[in-house]
Amino acid sequence: MPLILLTGFPASGKSTRAQQLKEYFSTLVGKNVMVLSENDIVKNKQIYSDASKEKDMRSTLKSEMQRMIGQDDVLIIDGGNYIKGYRYELYCATKSNKTTQCTLHIDTSSEQAWKLNLKRDETCQYSQENFDALVMRYEAPDGRNRWDAPLFTIQPEDELPFESINAALFERKAPAPNLSTQSLPLTSTNFLYELDCVTQEIVNRVVEAQKTCVIGDEVSIPNSSEKFLLKRRYQLSELSRIRRQFISFAKTHPVDDIPKLAAMFFQYLTSHLV
Repeated sequence: MPLILLTGFPASGKSTRAQQLKEYFSTLVGKNVMVLSENDIVKNKQIYSDASKEKDMRSTLKSEMQRMIGQDDVLIIDGGNYIKGYRYELYCATKSNKTTQCTLHIDTSSEQAWKLNLKRDETCQYSQENFDALVMRYEAPDGRNRWDAPLFTIQPEDELPFESINAALFERKAPAPNLSTQSLPLTSTNFLYELDCVTQEIVNRVVEAQKTCVIGDEVSIPNSSEKFLLKRRYQLSELSRIRRQFISFAKTHPVDDIPKLAAMFFQYLTSHLV
């Protein structure tokens, strides 16, 4: 099931665009269309002031997406999807299912989105505090990132490029699952030991490099040709949290090639660091 991922500021008009897409693909293209909306899960906008509840909401949305992605025709995810790492996780899900996807960025300004928010029913409005916080945390998509590509950026006055979106979904070959998304048999009896050692070594290298390097320096990654760009100072707790997440992910996607394992973790780490 090809995926259209909507993203944008709160109250930027994503749901309106989702309905326009649904109408186009169902009436003019003849596809079955499913809309998975964040609004159907979030019954109270105050959830955005509770990080734990918001995380649960994203997990629910992702689980539903994974359940539906194997069905036919078009799936539209209508939500903020403002975290770069979260969009990467959704990309991995579509890639592992050998289907295409595209990203639709509703590029409404924060000022205009706030005015639209005030026109909503009070029960559906974002508070000023939550609205400002979501805008501040928003990580805009970048078409140079494979998980955001192909990217369509839409201004409020724009007509949707329906034919281009259709071509991106149905006239383009789905990317083949790679080692970071495809389940493989466990081929190494010491895989878990290697996984622990390789990831810990990379984390240690980043932590140690920060003692002598300056922001903007590149750090060589053990067992890989990749270089890690120091964009800011990273806390050990932050790196360790992402490492634990990757280990959980990698246990279901094992490989017995250490350079590939290191490259997988480097890719995962850079996509989850802001």
